Amino acid sequence: MNTKTKTNCWFENNNKIVPKLNEQYILKKDLSFKFGDNANCNYPSGMVVKVVEYIPNKECLIVRINTQSIPEDKFPLLHENLKTLTITFHRFIKVSQFYDYFEEFDKDMTMADVLDIRQAMDKFYSAVRGFENSINEMNGNINSLIVDEYPFGLSFDEFSLSFMDWYNSVDDNCNAYRHAIRTVRGKSESEKTQEYLDDPTGKGMVGDSYL
Repeated sequence: MNTKTKTNCWFENNNKIVPKLNEQYILKKDLSFKFGDNANCNYPSGMVVKVVEYIPNKECLIVRINTQSIPEDKFPLLHENLKTLTITFHRFIKVSQFYDYFEEFDKDMTMADVLDIRQAMDKFYSAVRGFENSINEMNGNINSLIVDEYPFGLSFDEFSLSFMDWYNSVDDNCNAYRHAIRTVRGKSESEKTQEYLDDPTGKGMVGDSYL
């Protein structure tokens, strides 16, 4: 029987993809934590970061914020509390929490994709709610009509509750991608993203100026 050899890499040992250097990742849900005695930093979903360093034997992962994804006019308090453009997964927040918040930013995703899915989900939501209302208003037993070839592993009541959780998660993801695409890509799909990746200072940008 083969046993997997333990390495110094937390991601490999836990069957996770090792974050890729210089790759962009999107924050899928709000992240709030405190750097020592500094004020809380509340990072918004849709914020984009780039992986700049990973030190496996120290379980340390460092990402740099693309400040275009957190415009100062929209997040003034965050900029006021922001002491560094990097987030270090090591002490205050662990490497093991990285994928709880971030996933690789889909470079092929367009605003049209996001809006199409958002509209389709809204129609799906209306259909589920309409079906639910019809069940509540009928005199007979709904199972007499829907039980044959019923495709769900849950009762319809359970499915309806699970659907709402799914609908809300899709809505959150759409909002995150809308924010990221609007702020990072701006005028074109890739112009501002490439400008950030090519930053010769390695410190990110604020507005149109290098730090």
